[in-house]
Amino acid sequence: MKKSLEINSALFMFIALFFLSAMTLLFMLEFRFSRGIMTDYEESLRRAAVNKTNLFFNNLRAGAEGAARELARRPEDRDAVLAKMFTFDSRITGVYILDSGGEILSGVPDRRLKITEKWFLLPRETAVLGVSGNGAGQMAVSVVTPLGEEEWLALGYNVTGFQQEILQEFPGDTCKVALFDQNNYPVIWPFSPEKLDQFTGREEKFHLDGMRYDVSAVKVGRPPWNLYFFLRENNFDTYRMITIMFLLFALYCCLYQFLVELWRVNSARSYFENIDFTIFDYLHEGVIISNNAGRIVFANQAAHEIFSERRAVLEGLPLKEILGYIENSGDEKSRYGTITLKMSDRLLEAVHSPIVKKGKVLGALTVVGADGKEGKTCRSVLGKLIDALPLGVVHLDRNHKVVQANLMARWYLGSLETGMSIDEVDPELAGFIYRSMGSGSLKPVQLASRDLPGEVVGVYTEDGTYAGALVLINGAPETDRLERSRN
Repeated sequence: MKKSLEINSALFMFIALFFLSAMTLLFMLEFRFSRGIMTDYEESLRRAAVNKTNLFFNNLRAGAEGAARELARRPEDRDAVLAKMFTFDSRITGVYILDSGGEILSGVPDRRLKITEKWFLLPRETAVLGVSGNGAGQMAVSVVTPLGEEEWLALGYNVTGFQQEILQEFPGDTCKVALFDQNNYPVIWPFSPEKLDQFTGREEKFHLDGMRYDVSAVKVGRPPWNLYFFLRENNFDTYRMITIMFLLFALYCCLYQFLVELWRVNSARSYFENIDFTIFDYLHEGVIISNNAGRIVFANQAAHEIFSERRAVLEGLPLKEILGYIENSGDEKSRYGTITLKMSDRLLEAVHSPIVKKGKVLGALTVVGADGKEGKTCRSVLGKLIDALPLGVVHLDRNHKVVQANLMARWYLGSLETGMSIDEVDPELAGFIYRSMGSGSLKPVQLASRDLPGEVVGVYTEDGTYAGALVLINGAPETDRLERSRN
């Protein structure tokens, strides 16, 4: 029956491990697929903005080159042709003929262009230059194209329509587009004007109104303009990392538990394959079984009653929380044997033994002797007897701490509280007790500092384990000694 349960447990863990592995793999593929979709979507937004900007530039260049060809066909009537060019494109705000040094030879309207670039140093080809005001509160972009050998045709185009087109193409907060000319003048700025001072063009992250944007840039046109993309940060990679790490952690836990169930390394119960553990509940002694990790895997009813003042449920607890003697020691043998457990009102004997199968330690078995009524009655009678003795009597445990002391002992030695170390009471007496450990006979002692004679005898269990010491003080009170010294 027990083998069947263990097989079912291992099978269940295998199924859970399989489904968790499949789920982890599917999540990784899904995240990769979603990341690819998001990347393609962001790239499509960038391409759309770049294509619209290039289309705008190409349209301006084509208009300027067409106007230049019209002037070339009618060189004798330039002023009329220049005035007629405003009908070619409603966006044209000014038409000028310049010499190779940049001076205006003729133009409509009669005002100077604000072109700060050394445009005439460019190769003789059509170029989209920077922007300037057109006098009506609107921005105009300057386009120059060669006109003959020594002259240039310059046209100013209103960019309001292009600005509106870009802003309408990217209306939401997911993606914003900004365009700066070669002089770093903002032709398109999708945020409020006061936020422009916070942007330098070198940022990779841009914080605005509680939102974080990833910033990227691309150069368009010649001379190059800077096209900036503000993509709202979605923390997708962070969520993906957290989810994958959580799934991998759960997968690791499942795999570890599966191996534990398969090899049965986490339970000492495999040592008792054909034993029903409920039989231990009929014993008066406490039975505790712990695994090789030091955790309790079974405790019978008597063990729960013995340690009820410490913990109500023992299964799953570290054994050292119940048996405080257990320490991390390099010597394995020192961890096992007969030990004495000190409870709040009694001392218990326990046997702690390893569980070994095929040369491998699977855990430990601890049997705690029940504290019967006879034992309690015997200790009560002995306590009364100690208090009635005319001698000073001190009972020390194996750690040389006071277990019990009568009134006469307190008269001779002073304060003797339960649990106090004998080193704190009298270092001279403590040193003698340490030196006499191992002897089973009475050892006389003379406390020179107190002028008191006494005797010390070691206390041992039935198997010869040292359990403490008994100190007998048979000196007279200090007042009697003073009286005898006067006589």
